[in-house]
Amino acid sequence: VCAAAEGHLKDAMYGRVEKDRLFAMTEEAREYFARLINADPDEITYTKNISEGLNIVASSLSWQKGDNVILCPDLEHPNNIYLWLNLQHHGVEVRYVPHCNGHMPVDDMIAAIDSRTRLLTASSVTFSPGFRTDIDKLGRACRDRKVIFLVDGAQSAGALHTDVKSSNIDALAVSTQKGLLGLYGMGFLFVRRALAEKMHPPYVARFG
Repeated sequence: VCAAAEGHLKDAMYGRVEKDRLFAMTEEAREYFARLINADPDEITYTKNISEGLNIVASSLSWQKGDNVILCPDLEHPNNIYLWLNLQHHGVEVRYVPHCNGHMPVDDMIAAIDSRTRLLTASSVTFSPGFRTDIDKLGRACRDRKVIFLVDGAQSAGALHTDVKSSNIDALAVSTQKGLLGLYGMGFLFVRRALAEKMHPPYVARFG
């Protein structure tokens, strides 16, 4: 990583920037990450961090008054809490499920789902104390109930095996500075194609 970053900076300093090569490298990295999580490359976009990835999903959905979101705030990073509270001005209910002896309360979260639940979010490995979440069980329950399953993969990307298809994950936000051994200030967002086609992003860009 250090050698690649140093080489890039030297090329930029001496004017050896080839945009076509940089664009090709961008697509190559997208393909590598897609392969790592068993997704298709066109289901992956770049972000600056996990918070941006989570917010892209939250702000691209058509929320209705009375919809609800389910999470366990005791075990989530603050950046996977604040954005849901921000939806309250749309009339969205944020359902808090307390932790179970430091573990993600998977069964209680599933029991909290009802006909107005639009999204359930959980960390694959908790922010604190760092226990694994039964992502497969949550994913199956959400898919069966047509609830969007959004995963914060901060502590697991690159360190634990991740298969978004077998785990029924609809969206996964990760950063590159931890288990992916990359640089701070960059991340990836996976969005399952079926969900992405229904989203309406509030802002768009050439490579968005």
